[in-house]
Amino acid sequence: MTQTFQRRLPNMRRNGFTLIELLVVIAIIAILVALLLPAVQQAREAARRSSCKNNLKQLGLALHNYHDAHNTLPPGFLRMVPYTSVSTFDGPGWGWGTMILPQLEQQAMYDALQPDQRFLNDDAAILEYLQTPIAVFRCPSMPGGNINEALMSSSATDGFALASYKGSFGDFNTQWNDSSDDCPWVIGSCISGGNGAFSANSSVKFRDISDGLSNTVVVGEVAYGVNGTTNSSGTLVDYRGTVWAGVSPRAARSNVAVIQTLRGHTASGSSESLYRINGTNTNSFGSHHDGGAQFLMGDGAVRFLSENLDESIINDLAARADHDVIGEF
Repeated sequence: MTQTFQRRLPNMRRNGFTLIELLVVIAIIAILVALLLPAVQQAREAARRSSCKNNLKQLGLALHNYHDAHNTLPPGFLRMVPYTSVSTFDGPGWGWGTMILPQLEQQAMYDALQPDQRFLNDDAAILEYLQTPIAVFRCPSMPGGNINEALMSSSATDGFALASYKGSFGDFNTQWNDSSDDCPWVIGSCISGGNGAFSANSSVKFRDISDGLSNTVVVGEVAYGVNGTTNSSGTLVDYRGTVWAGVSPRAARSNVAVIQTLRGHTASGSSESLYRINGTNTNSFGSHHDGGAQFLMGDGAVRFLSENLDESIINDLAARADHDVIGEF
């Protein structure tokens, strides 16, 4: 019987893989992952970009509803009149994002903030609301946490909720530390002019956008942190993003927290890349999408504008009434 059992042993098959077979399977899986991962990442970014586009469409609808109710677009941000000092907090500070909260089904948030009764500051009574992320103001492609730490002043311990979209200030010229009454309130600097959809205490009506709503940028994306853009020294540009609430001492490191110029060159013409889309200025319009950024036009359409767009087209899209209407671009 023992001999019979021993004779049968060579005929018994062993289960499982050999080491070589296992290594081959692992190699095949690794190759498949390497091939599929970029496609998965691209699909995810496409979904994020689509969601970002939908956010801009919702903002466009809210702006149109605000215009229907008030016969004007909301101000870029509110400041005190007359102008006093660029170095002091002399204005309510509430931005266009706060003004359209009721049109975004955020009436309860608007009522809690009481923008018609108080200044935008770090009042403990409203800080919780100011730090509340609102999905429609945040592009899913934007990295970072809920708080915009880049726009905090050196003395601030808490910031406001991070957001992805700024209003268009036009293709204005920058004048620093201008003490005139025409200067909008911004801590540490002053910006005069503004021929876009928004500026300090602005009340732009659709009829004022004589270049045509479809030819004028109203709102655009901004980046936060790095997105691959480098300056002339080869250093990555660290973008500051924005906040939805408005301008306050907690945004002291930003030239303008909620509105921005869109132009192909600076006032002096010294750098064509400074304020371009994905330009080298830390406050310029840009995004975490490859090749450009998405912009809301006055008619509610959303356009993806290339970072390589000709500077003359950029300037024409920013100005609401420069009588230089462009065609297809």
